[in-house]
Amino acid sequence: MDFDLSPKILAVFFVIAGIVVVFMLMGGSLTQLFSGSIEEAVSVQIKQGNTCVVEASDGVPRSIDNCPYELGDNLTISYKQGIPGIESHRQ
Repeated sequence: MDFDLSPKILAVFFVIAGIVVVFMLMGGSLTQLFSGSIEEAVSVQIKQGNTCVVEASDGVPRSIDNCPYELGDNLTISYKQGIPGIESHRQ
């Protein structure tokens, strides 16, 4: 049986494989990218200039740029498990 793979099919295969490898190296999975958001109450642990740092129960520190909050303020954040970005925040 002879398999002829066109350059387009090979390119798509390598792009998909590359994305999977990057997610594996980052310690995540593709399911995390499409999973639902988690909403959690946290407090501002660090404030440097206009940037605040909070840490949710998954242990990933997350930063808020142009942060209107003060050190120790309690707020609610929305995020995806294991991904460092914050989708939303409110006090």
